Amino acid sequence: MDIQKAQSIINEELGTDFVIYETSDSEKYSFAFYKHKDYELDDDRGRLIGVGPVVLIKETGVYKLLSSGEIVMGDYFDLEGESEDEKIPDYDEIKENILRRNYVNYDDVSFLAENWRNQFVDHRMFITGYKGMDFRNFILVECENKDFINFITEYWRDLNLSSEMVSESKIMLKRSK
Repeated sequence: MDIQKAQSIINEELGTDFVIYETSDSEKYSFAFYKHKDYELDDDRGRLIGVGPVVLIKETGVYKLLSSGEIVMGDYFDLEGESEDEKIPDYDEIKENILRRNYVNYDDVSFLAENWRNQFVDHRMFITGYKGMDFRNFILVECENKDFINFITEYWRDLNLSSEMVSESKIMLKRSK
């Protein structure tokens, strides 16, 4: 695979904020995987939805950027047997990931909620929003359980992130400092 050619496709299709970090080969294809140059792989701010890696089709010499539909419907990857149960990180692992990224992913709050569900009887918690909300910088959590509201307020304080009570059951959480 010509890495420069693959990078030029990324630059043309996605912009210059994405760089190749890994390549791999199969019998029929070569792949160039990319990430945002400013963010780690697990950071929501650098993720793209709907596009896959650059592929070189060895038989024809054609390079192209895969769409997510081609990945699922094509014969590019052997996806069978790859669906293993995702391990839910514990509170400390979630905190470590947030502090490492300096950003709270949507999944982090979902993992916190999953831990909460496993720990407490009354575990109803919803991630919500409203029209015009700045979802990139804030997450709005709704929960009637005061213990959870107190827990998430303290957890956010430990992360050195701000939070604000919007109502008795809604708390706005800042996603970065």
